[in-house]
Amino acid sequence: MNDQAKVYIACPNKGSINTYTMQWALEAFVQLAPNVRLDISSCTAPLQQARCIQREAFLATLCTHMFLLDSGKIPQPYTIQKLLAHDKDIVAAPHPTRKGDEVGLMVLDRVGNEYMQHYPWTGLQGPNVVVGCGGMLIKREVLEKVGPFFCRYDAVGFLTKTEDFDYCDRAHALGYEVWVDFDLIQVHYE
Repeated sequence: MNDQAKVYIACPNKGSINTYTMQWALEAFVQLAPNVRLDISSCTAPLQQARCIQREAFLATLCTHMFLLDSGKIPQPYTIQKLLAHDKDIVAAPHPTRKGDEVGLMVLDRVGNEYMQHYPWTGLQGPNVVVGCGGMLIKREVLEKVGPFFCRYDAVGFLTKTEDFDYCDRAHALGYEVWVDFDLIQVHYE
C-alpha cells in the first residue's frame, strides 16, 4: 500500500449493518492502521444525503481517499489495498444486483443517454463506465471538484438517475476516469 495514502471508510446505514460487512470493515481498519478512519454512521436520511454527510466529514480530515462501503456488501480481503494500487481517480469493486429475474453487476456502459450492462467481467475495466458506489474508492481531488451526491428526478418526481451513476457521469464530464476491478467482485446481502 502507498504509505502516503490515508483512507476514510464511509459506511452509512439505517441503524443496522451486516455482521460480515462489519467484520470486513474492522479487518480493513486493522490492516490499514494508522492511515485509516472508519465512519459507520446511522442515518435515517436517504442514501444520497447520508453520502453527502460522510463526504463533508471526509473533507474535514487529512485523508487522501474515501472508500464508500454499503452496509449490506462484503468486499474481498485487501480490497482497499488492491484498489489503491491501481492509482485511479475512481475505482470500484463491483457488486451484483437484481432487476426482476435478471442478475448483473452494477457496472454499466453509457450508450447515448442510456446504460447497458458492461462486459467482459474480467480484470481492470474502464475508463468510461458507471458503477455503484458501494465498494468505490475515490481520490480527495475528485470529491472536492465533483461535489456532493445527488439523485436526479424528472418533472413528475420519478427517479431518473441514482446518486452513484450521477456521480460517475459528473466525474466523467470533468475529465475524471472511472474504473472497476472485476477480480474484486463483492458479496451483496439483500
